[in-house]
Amino acid sequence: MSGPAKRDLRHAARESRARLAAELRSSGGGLGVAEAAEAIAETVLRFVPDSGRVAVYDSLPDEPPTGRLVERLLETGHEVIVPVVLDDFSLQWRYAAPGAVGDRGTVTRRRGAPTAGERSEWLGVDALSTCDLIVTPGLSVDRHGTRLGQGGGCYDRALVHRDPSAPVVTLLHEGEASEVDLPSDDHDLPVDAYVTTTGRLVRVG
Repeated sequence: MSGPAKRDLRHAARESRARLAAELRSSGGGLGVAEAAEAIAETVLRFVPDSGRVAVYDSLPDEPPTGRLVERLLETGHEVIVPVVLDDFSLQWRYAAPGAVGDRGTVTRRRGAPTAGERSEWLGVDALSTCDLIVTPGLSVDRHGTRLGQGGGCYDRALVHRDPSAPVVTLLHEGEASEVDLPSDDHDLPVDAYVTTTGRLVRVG
């Protein structure tokens, strides 16, 4: 199911996310984001193979924070790759930089031709085939593993390249999981689990 149903769900989910993110930033005397980042990292690290390659992403300010996860993965000897969104909404991949923080200019769709230097850092659109774990963004996930994304279809196209044995995990704020079934199109690929900002892991599907 496409069109208005998904658009309405995304609109409501974005409004809810903005509220949840604001609450997180103000909680714990301003330490809420750091505590959430640590909780996410602790949970995800439990099921990453030793020295495996992990696909993550540079989180935007309202998204569950991924910076600490990237740091912990690199500290424990894992390779970490993050996406570059191209003009056609396909994803290229590059190695993660410690301490990187996402913003609208670096995470959302890039425009114009890449420089030779940028191209030299890209690992290929099929880089997920080499990953042992894939961590994705998302606005919501239901009990079947249906993920509500931002609408560009980036990850649905990228996930066709993954190794079928590699788990796909979506990060959510606590409270963002859907209690009702989300609409799904034929090209939508389910995820295996989600991890919340409290460190809760829920397997789905």
